[in-house]
Amino acid sequence: MPEKLLILGGTSEAYELAECLVEQYSPEQLTVTSSLAGATANPKLPAGEVRIGGFANTYSSGDKSDRNSKLGLQKYLLQEKISLLVNATHPYATQISENAHAVSTELGLPYFRLTRPPWVKHIGDQWIEVPNLAAAVDYLNSEFLKTSSGLSKQNIFLTTGNRDIELFQQCWKYHFVVRTVELPESVESGNSPNSWKNVVFLQARGPFSVGNELSLFQQHGINLLITKNSGGDSTYAKIEAARKFKIPVLMVARPEINSADQCWKVNQVIDWIVQNKSA
Repeated sequence: MPEKLLILGGTSEAYELAECLVEQYSPEQLTVTSSLAGATANPKLPAGEVRIGGFANTYSSGDKSDRNSKLGLQKYLLQEKISLLVNATHPYATQISENAHAVSTELGLPYFRLTRPPWVKHIGDQWIEVPNLAAAVDYLNSEFLKTSSGLSKQNIFLTTGNRDIELFQQCWKYHFVVRTVELPESVESGNSPNSWKNVVFLQARGPFSVGNELSLFQQHGINLLITKNSGGDSTYAKIEAARKFKIPVLMVARPEINSADQCWKVNQVIDWIVQNKSA
């Protein structure tokens, strides 16, 4: 019976890993399955086998609690006889990462974390680092207005994804340009809350060029960028554009990773698989 690898994916690194493994191993040697969260309607499908959706419904239909997500992942790993688990989710996908680490420890399952290195502050960058989105909102409602009171208009480019984006509705003194891969459900359905009127929604998927970002900043008169320190090349151009225009960046810090077994490169994961795969 071939060994089975589950990749918790959705990132460019996860797609690259799946493709490399499918090329390197036959299905008789290693079955490669990628799990996608189902956050986007028409995701790109990776090489190998694919499952789509959260794990909560694997355990109990209709209840998507964190506990059921963990139990659902555990049930799936046992049911499918998964022998190796690689977590290649987004650096800010905290719940699935916590579940994967906890479940693999409980089951004694070989586990590895593939992530991307965070962006590093360069000369000319004006980063204001905050621990989370709630702190970013607090900063906007207190400090930023004081330090930028000379600006005639406060135009903010918000690129933190859909999760918890509604927190910024509290910042009614600002005008937002919000870019996401898919429009928030409230916008797509035409039920956008009246409390957030000063906002323009853009739907786009990276990679983005520096020229694209410079044009966007100019077109909308952006004077503050809010982003997560996601790392990678796909969306780094906005950081370069902010540096070019001397615009401050409200940078949301990465959550802490609870696993020492992690790396930043796909070939390191492949080496780990070779070491942990039975002969």
